[in-house]
Amino acid sequence: MNKNEAIEWIKALGVSVILAAFLVMFARPTIVYGDSMNQTLQHKDILLTNQAYYKVKDFTYGDIIVFKSIENTNYIKRVIGVGGDVVKILNGVVYINDVELIEEYIFEDDYLSSDLEVIVPEGKVFVLGDNRNDSKDSRHWAVGLVDESIIVGRAYVRLFPFKNIGSI
Repeated sequence: MNKNEAIEWIKALGVSVILAAFLVMFARPTIVYGDSMNQTLQHKDILLTNQAYYKVKDFTYGDIIVFKSIENTNYIKRVIGVGGDVVKILNGVVYINDVELIEEYIFEDDYLSSDLEVIVPEGKVFVLGDNRNDSKDSRHWAVGLVDESIIVGRAYVRLFPFKNIGSI
């Protein structure tokens, strides 16, 4: 191998490392398991997750996030409340700081839920699945309030199925 070939190999390797780092940070694939996010997301949908998003931006109401569960699997839910918010669920209606949350994305208007009221501490988020009757989320003891440190990232694109490809 001559000097020019070695330089080309080093360049190619450098570009590959940069591309791999970019993909890991901004385009990590995630598979949806279960029906907790119906109708927005379906079982076996493949999403891209931006892992760097929340390093520069704050959590936003309605964001769809991926986080690690206590079983060390990925959960995918919607952000409903952030640090400092008072989240109430009364007769199946969600209120954030005493303002009714308009939820056009939920699977069923009439869902079963015990009433609750929680103040979301700083560093945590309150999450719900869009299919409230079939979702293990912040209402469930195994999930509870999600610590920001276990959030993998923000889901932003559906890759599969191809007929539904696009931003979410």
